[in-house]
Amino acid sequence: ADRGAVLVNRGWVPLAARLPAARPSGQVEGTVRIEGAVRLSSVPGWFTPANEPGGNLWFYPDVAQMAAAAGLSRVSPVFVEAGPAPNPGGLPIGGQTQVELPNDHLQYAITWYSLAAALAVIYGLFCHRHLSGESSP
Repeated sequence: ADRGAVLVNRGWVPLAARLPAARPSGQVEGTVRIEGAVRLSSVPGWFTPANEPGGNLWFYPDVAQMAAAAGLSRVSPVFVEAGPAPNPGGLPIGGQTQVELPNDHLQYAITWYSLAAALAVIYGLFCHRHLSGESSP
């Protein structure tokens, strides 16, 4: 109560139910327990559109911008993405966080072994030319 607010991404809602009034059973009041992933604001990519706080459209999480749009002054620098526990009324649908670490080891191995093979071929051609007495142009 006296430590400020923590923003929570409760999940996905269809466009038709975007406004809270369209899903009154999903609006909770009082103290609630939320389990999820703690996240930081992210930096948008080159092709990510700008957030539209006036239209409540968020293309990337920016805690400071979201807090300002909600009229909150004391906000934690992190937000929570809610887990898959069902919400009253079924909406929003939580558990949208996807934690997948990229596993590009095979791609890296193929790349480096291909480069090594190309270097071996180039070195072999160099040695062949040098030992056969051919001169460089």
